[in-house]
Amino acid sequence: MTNKQHKLEDLFSDAGPFDESAVVQAIMPFITIQKNTNEIFFKESDLTVDERILVYGLARKLLKNKGLIESDFITALDFHTKTGIKKGSVDPMFKKLKDAGMLVGKKEYEIPNHKINAIIKLITKKINNHD
Repeated sequence: MTNKQHKLEDLFSDAGPFDESAVVQAIMPFITIQKNTNEIFFKESDLTVDERILVYGLARKLLKNKGLIESDFITALDFHTKTGIKKGSVDPMFKKLKDAGMLVGKKEYEIPNHKINAIIKLITKKINNHD
């Protein structure tokens, strides 16, 4: 054990709350974002419903972090409306992701910053399995 005295300054970072580059790299194969509206569109892929929710949530987190949207919150209804995925498939996945701690909130959900790296690993595994 070292005798180094730690100070508050040791906790500060110039980086944002998460690694933006890693998030972009993970979700780029699956979505595009329309420049003038910040609308998120899915590309053709074999992502499961829960993976799509997580990719969508990460994209919203990026947009919010850049000040391009006011909130990164997502709802099951919004996700269903934007993607066309059946509500009967979306609702249980939101519950599953909330129970797993990948989403937090009530009715409006967001991905907690401390789960971003785990989600990136999950999505990256999907990319690597199809190369």
